[in-house]
Amino acid sequence: MYLFIAIIFIAELIIAFTIINYIVKADRAVCKYNECIKVFNPLVLNCLQYARCLVSTFNNSFEKFVVFIKKKQEQVVYKTIIIIVIYTFLFLFKMKADKASKIYRLVGAIRDVVVDFAV
Repeated sequence: MYLFIAIIFIAELIIAFTIINYIVKADRAVCKYNECIKVFNPLVLNCLQYARCLVSTFNNSFEKFVVFIKKKQEQVVYKTIIIIVIYTFLFLFKMKADKASKIYRLVGAIRDVVVDFAV
């Protein structure tokens, strides 16, 4: 019976030494990876700052692009309304071309000037 207890005790010691050996190896691996992380930490911080700067620049550029598109959209709508109004007046004056030829030329010149300045 003492032999059985001795064998079990020796087996438990072998298992305990094996577990302790694995824990020590894991600790060494963690220390090694910790040193690698300490070395690469400033590099990673620089890369993250650069990425943050790129994202910020892209965000600003995208906002400016959206503002530019809205501005151009407003300009196109404004020009379209002006051209529709001017051509309506030109059409109305064209019907009475005999009496209003001078007004027709004046409105045509005004239209040309407005279109040049609206660009």
